[in-house]
Amino acid sequence: MNKKILFSTVVVAALGMFSVSCQRADNEEYQFTEHIETEQTEGAQDTESTEVVDNEQNPADTTNADSEDIVDHIVNDQTQDDGHDHAENADAGVSDDILALGCVKASNSQESNVNLGLSKKEKFLAKCAAETSNSSWCAQLIRPNPSSKNTFRCTYGSSQAHVLIHPNETTWKYPIAAVKVIKDLQAKGLKVSQIYNWWRPEPYNKNVGGAAGRHPYGTSVDVRFASNSTANTAFKELCKMRKAGRIRAIGHYGSASLHIGVGDKLGNTWGKYCN
Repeated sequence: MNKKILFSTVVVAALGMFSVSCQRADNEEYQFTEHIETEQTEGAQDTESTEVVDNEQNPADTTNADSEDIVDHIVNDQTQDDGHDHAENADAGVSDDILALGCVKASNSQESNVNLGLSKKEKFLAKCAAETSNSSWCAQLIRPNPSSKNTFRCTYGSSQAHVLIHPNETTWKYPIAAVKVIKDLQAKGLKVSQIYNWWRPEPYNKNVGGAAGRHPYGTSVDVRFASNSTANTAFKELCKMRKAGRIRAIGHYGSASLHIGVGDKLGNTWGKYCN
């Protein structure tokens, strides 16, 4: 084969592969397979009975191992209508279908929506501070997961501020209520390390493998606790709050992180049962 023709073929193929890795989201629909664990999350990784001693590393503790959104948030949002509260399990691995998507760039209208929320930053922080006794957690609500910063940049560009505030002010009550929930958990001696993932709009939500019916609506937050056993204890307290109608959904990721769905449309639990 002629060397010039061979070289041109290789270049065209390389450019074709590059073009699908980060594409525009306008007028396109994406699908991915959500995998469900069988018993691993609820059984093998349940460290509820394990005593965690401060300043010692518990081998079963995944506090520092569950930093990627794509692991935390592949969940099945389907319920089983048989009158029982079914747990829905988060995937312990990354779906090949998710990886095949590459990084979907935000459209101009999606970027504009993000910037509209950003323009309300001070207003939101002032409202949150006023309703939570100046809680320092308010500042963390508006910051996407730091571990997904590269995905954020691929979605919105490197010049975009790493801040997400839902532009619809009617949704602000949900993260503010979540801060109050977290403060009540802290009052019970449960140490909280981080809050993240309040509003995670499309296509950023898809780029990190997020379930479509949760964070894009701004109705929930994720919380990382000091240890797995602390998260297990917090889960019990959250189950009480859910029973009382204070929150609607709880996700247990089999790690130190929990999903607190204050206003989630689908009121359920996954990863662990509420007794």
